[in-house]
Amino acid sequence: MSLPQIAQLEMPSTQIAQQMRVQNVHKTFLWDFEAGDFVLKDGKLIEVTGLEYLKVWIEKILRTVKGSLIYAGTEYGSEHHSLIGQNFHPDFSRSEYERMITEALLQNDAITKVDNFSFTQTGSRLVISVEVSSIYGTVERTVNV
Repeated sequence: MSLPQIAQLEMPSTQIAQQMRVQNVHKTFLWDFEAGDFVLKDGKLIEVTGLEYLKVWIEKILRTVKGSLIYAGTEYGSEHHSLIGQNFHPDFSRSEYERMITEALLQNDAITKVDNFSFTQTGSRLVISVEVSSIYGTVERTVNV
């Protein structure tokens, strides 16, 4: 009795690549940005995925200053905080806000497109409205920083 010649089996390279591709798991825990703490149900953290995950992730990254101590050495966060309160020409500020925010959001491989920006700056406060398209669908977010 002879064993099959496994080495002679052929598999298309595209099928091999698809099988080897690692899928990122997109999930996080629900966060109450007003209270500054996790949302609990029966004393346990609430895990969110899909669009709910994306809503939390977008707000977290836009509220985080890129290079802050807790994320030192990583690319996590956004640089747009450096423009808040500055007295630049409005067109320049808008262009830079859009660039910096798009850069930050596109770090997430679930996000495919960022557009329809709106900014309102009052002193050192900035309200960002943005539309984000992703593998889960499209979501509009307004973030106060």
